[in-house]
Amino acid sequence: MLTIYAPLKNKKSKAWEVFNGVKKSWPEQVVVNDNGIATEPLSNSMFWGFVNRNLELIKKLETRKQQYWFTDTPYFGRFDNNNLKQDNHYWRICKNAIHAKYIPGCKKDRFEKFGIELKAPDLKGEHILVCPSSPGINQYLERPNWTAETVEQIKRYTDRPIKIREKPRGKGTSGPAVATIPIEKDLENAWCIVTSCSISAIEAVCNGKPVFCDEKSFAQHIATTNLADIENPMFVSPEDWLYSLSYQQFTPEEFSNGTAIEILLDKGLL
Repeated sequence: MLTIYAPLKNKKSKAWEVFNGVKKSWPEQVVVNDNGIATEPLSNSMFWGFVNRNLELIKKLETRKQQYWFTDTPYFGRFDNNNLKQDNHYWRICKNAIHAKYIPGCKKDRFEKFGIELKAPDLKGEHILVCPSSPGINQYLERPNWTAETVEQIKRYTDRPIKIREKPRGKGTSGPAVATIPIEKDLENAWCIVTSCSISAIEAVCNGKPVFCDEKSFAQHIATTNLADIENPMFVSPEDWLYSLSYQQFTPEEFSNGTAIEILLDKGLL
């Protein structure tokens, strides 16, 4: 049995784009509980973002080593409220983690849909771009003061200028707002980026920039986790990793028609 913890009092939440599809296609009985009520979570539960009590419930499941599914913002193909269709935006789904694991051997077909140009490695630059994750992510990582601690640590190993790029967020939503300055602009003349667990790592490697990340980050496959190496960044070819990410996110239509379930089964995730 799959237990969905959902915002029952908010029927306009984007969470329902995932949950309504899952209720149709999941190969087990599905029940829906209110994630705004204090409770003991059941094993094999599903969540969307860190809304309401989700973080608390997920932490309990992790402590007990019980299974859960986490859905949230995708790696590619985010929604546009001005052009919202069931087949033109995506949501990620992850098993026993808040971000996708690396699955070797994925095809490039799902990634190619997004028409992303991968730039050549650019190991030149001056400033270090620090990209904090959301407060919820830092709380999950038990690093509420991640930004200040990370900047202090960087300064131990380099005197390069440091630029901090806070995550742009839309008011009242869990999704990103339109940034005042595009990240591509901040990446210009950047030596590298440093992030805890932000999707900015994807944008960085697609623009040819090296990444430093938290050891618990989904980006560790293509990044360095030791800031002592900040003056010697490495760039890892990201193609296979990007293909893997694209196989762990789906449109509302794919959640509904069974495509998501079929792929999760094929990749050994379900």
